[in-house]
Amino acid sequence: MCRMCKQCRHEQTFFYSLVMSTQVKGFRFQLPKKAIKTDCPQCSPKHRRTLSRYVDSQTSELLPDHFGRCDRESNCGYHMNPYNKDVSGKSYANEVISMTNIPREWFKMAAKWKRLHTNRESVINTLIKMQGATAEQAEYVTKYIFSKATQATQPAQCPTIYYIPEGLFKQSIGNYDRNQFAKLLRHQFGEIEAHKLLKRFEIGTSNRWPGACIFWLKDECGRARSGQVVLFADDWHKAHYTDRVGNKKVCISSVSYSMIHYYRQKDKPLPEWLDDYHNNAPRWPVLFGLQQLATAPLDQPVAIVEAPKTAVVCSAFMPDFIWLAAGALSYLNAERLLPLRGRVVMLFPDLSKDRKAFNQWSRVANDLNKKGYHIEVSELLERLSNDEQKAAGLDLADFLLSSNTTRPRWVLDGKTIYGEVLIVEPCDSYPSDWDAPSLPST
Repeated sequence: MCRMCKQCRHEQTFFYSLVMSTQVKGFRFQLPKKAIKTDCPQCSPKHRRTLSRYVDSQTSELLPDHFGRCDRESNCGYHMNPYNKDVSGKSYANEVISMTNIPREWFKMAAKWKRLHTNRESVINTLIKMQGATAEQAEYVTKYIFSKATQATQPAQCPTIYYIPEGLFKQSIGNYDRNQFAKLLRHQFGEIEAHKLLKRFEIGTSNRWPGACIFWLKDECGRARSGQVVLFADDWHKAHYTDRVGNKKVCISSVSYSMIHYYRQKDKPLPEWLDDYHNNAPRWPVLFGLQQLATAPLDQPVAIVEAPKTAVVCSAFMPDFIWLAAGALSYLNAERLLPLRGRVVMLFPDLSKDRKAFNQWSRVANDLNKKGYHIEVSELLERLSNDEQKAAGLDLADFLLSSNTTRPRWVLDGKTIYGEVLIVEPCDSYPSDWDAPSLPST
């Protein structure tokens, strides 16, 4: 600011006071009535705390320390107004106000990616590429999120998150010589690829039925929120067993119920945590395979099917996608899809009569796309299938496994190296020798 005579400064002060008194309610950045003082950058060191700072009236936060007006109007006259334009024709106020129209969802997405240890450059590039943000907007969002200290959340405001103890989850990983699903994967894709799939999706082994597997539902933080116990027959479909009264049932259960079944068979009291978990925890809280997002690139597309088995199989055939499973037709909703906001998502619903599944997932996709998601519903199965296949409710894995394009099986000296597929017999309970100490309750 140029040096002015005393008269000019008084006129400037009068004009500023007049403007502030008549239009102050229309300005976002103001000098508050109770001044907040700091040292003036233009005064000599002997004059301390003479600068009145500007405040953002919407956030109550101070502007950068060089924005303010010196009390020594006659002797100093320093006044840095946030509405003054620089040589480029922009002002601090213009830049900040232009950023206030940024969708709140962008901040939520950036905060989620930060929790997943994504670096700032990746977040900026994704906001620009996937959300259409300008470089300035993307930079503003990441600067705000990455510089903001994590605030403690009041317990009353945070819903209880139920999950399986880590030790129990780890005990279930492995024992694949007893796992029918693991044998099916080795039979279809070979030992190396099967091992990669089992590790990627962290498939567990259960004692609920001989050969049963566990599809663990892990969230973005790596917690085992729930698990589905399934026994497959040698045709990749769910096996059946006969209960004590002669009813034929599908071999499918939850981890918590399987554990309760175990304790009841042993006539043991339920652990306190298990009783609380079984009565309060949601059965399918997150998408299956969600833990893959922690290491997958932000621009890698996501594909969602209904069944966990289908997600694992499709991952072997089409690894360019991150394959997830909703668990059921009705389980696809905004809450479970929230971690995927900002990613390109392709849905592959199972076949059904009258395109029921396709239409239902299309409605979900349309509703979420209006809120900023990028979701498409594939018509691939609808085009490839006939009426009989639609009536049977086939899924994408059924087509891939029945095609002639499956990967060759690994052969050693004329014999397969993965062993024979387990033949499932109807059973009422598992053999006593399966009560291994390492697998006590799943």
